[in-house]
Amino acid sequence: MDDASPEQSSGGRGAATGSEPGSPVRAWGIGHVVVGMVVGMVASVVAAGIVFAVGDYGVDDVVPLSVVAILQAALWTGLLGVPLWLVVARGVRWADLGWGATVRDAWQGLGIGVATQVVVVPVVYIPLLLMADDLDVSGPARDLVDKASGGGILLLFLAVVVGAPIVEELFFRGLTLRALEARMRPRTALVVSALVFGAVHLQLLQFPALVAIGLVCGWLAQRDGRIGRAIWAHVGFNGLTVALLLLEIPVG
Repeated sequence: MDDASPEQSSGGRGAATGSEPGSPVRAWGIGHVVVGMVVGMVASVVAAGIVFAVGDYGVDDVVPLSVVAILQAALWTGLLGVPLWLVVARGVRWADLGWGATVRDAWQGLGIGVATQVVVVPVVYIPLLLMADDLDVSGPARDLVDKASGGGILLLFLAVVVGAPIVEELFFRGLTLRALEARMRPRTALVVSALVFGAVHLQLLQFPALVAIGLVCGWLAQRDGRIGRAIWAHVGFNGLTVALLLLEIPVG
């Protein structure tokens, strides 16, 4: 990511936004979003079938972190594959998908992501905790961290703190949010994209937290015209979670 000026960084916004009068028609739409999610999920299922068969894992077995990483990478074949196809085959620029950042995006985004985890998420869960005080919100994330040791910790960091923010922001805030903006008002598109982001993770207890960070990252993407700060906010959000769990500090 380069230290571009705001005008340079947001240049792709106008070129890709079909909702503004006189702007070019966007080279992608909701169909591409659906294809990306379906391809990713199918690839994950196929990869899981192969890995479980070759490794002779049972449904209740604790699989190594390397297997989790393989399944994550399979999901990314759709989330990253569709944007890559648009760039290579349809002539879409990375800037049209929001790619770009300034130096300030890093520390500002990290701070926003950490603040979302520390301040916003606990507030979001207050109603749920009032109804059920035994909720284990961090259970799935803790299970993932528990599988990490030695080189596994590095693999966990690369997958959750580096890979996921880049790939997911490119797909959900770069591709999905902009496709929705072409069909509905910006605020409505923001909410819908955050709900989709939360839903595709298939984690019911984590859904409110995922929607919260989805709203924050989506708002940043809309405000900046690029996904630089959104990526760093996602890094801060995921990174703090992993750090706290590795230090065995309760989350949520």
